[in-house]
Amino acid sequence: MPSPDVDIVFVLDASGSMQPCFDQLRANLEEVIQPLNGFSSRIRFGFVAQSVGRTDSCHEYSHTSGSGFDPLDVLYGDQVSKAEKARLFTEDPARFTGWLANIRPHGDEDMLVALDVAADFPFGPLKNTKRVIALFSDEPFEGGASGSSRNVRIPDLIKKLALRRIQLYVAIPESEASLELASLDQADVTFVNTLDGLKDVDFSGLLRQMGKSISASSFQAEEESVFQAALFGQDKWINTRAVGPVTYVDKQSTS
Repeated sequence: MPSPDVDIVFVLDASGSMQPCFDQLRANLEEVIQPLNGFSSRIRFGFVAQSVGRTDSCHEYSHTSGSGFDPLDVLYGDQVSKAEKARLFTEDPARFTGWLANIRPHGDEDMLVALDVAADFPFGPLKNTKRVIALFSDEPFEGGASGSSRNVRIPDLIKKLALRRIQLYVAIPESEASLELASLDQADVTFVNTLDGLKDVDFSGLLRQMGKSISASSFQAEEESVFQAALFGQDKWINTRAVGPVTYVDKQSTS
């Protein structure tokens, strides 16, 4: 069997405290690439960076991906071509770190939604692609904008990740939600004890181990299974493009 491709989507908490995470990821990206040299014929990088604001009546979600694309526009928009969706990825590590350098963390987060958005990415075909999501946050899943209300969809999220054969790597404070996600067969969850943008996390070692784990995992060519997109209804959220910076509003997420 020829060397597989590897698609890695980083899911990044872009709330106000997280600048150290972005800096460390940019500085240490090579650590995840090195173990894959000679194993993978192609590595593609993508990301979802999420920040959430709140008004009296709703949450306003900002998701950023490659070249400034809002992934909700690309993934859930009408008549978006495969070529347009493919632009969520790049094979150029320098371009990827350049994308990250343009993110300015602010606001809050809602990371189960961000994880679901990443799980809907246009990964390469299963017959020749290892699919990977790596999520980083300094808040537990329940510490974000929606509290624990999103936890009810975790079983569906686990099912989707399993159906799509996505390897999941997570660095986040321990909580009920993270423990439940850790039950996924292809999940590697690292519990962190920091609320300062993960600045004390050893990103070099974490990313190196992630690369080794990807290259060591078994690979079986399969066909894509049917899965449910947009588990949190984000494909139907209201786009506020006409009234300022692009955000999406989920009026059901406030308590």
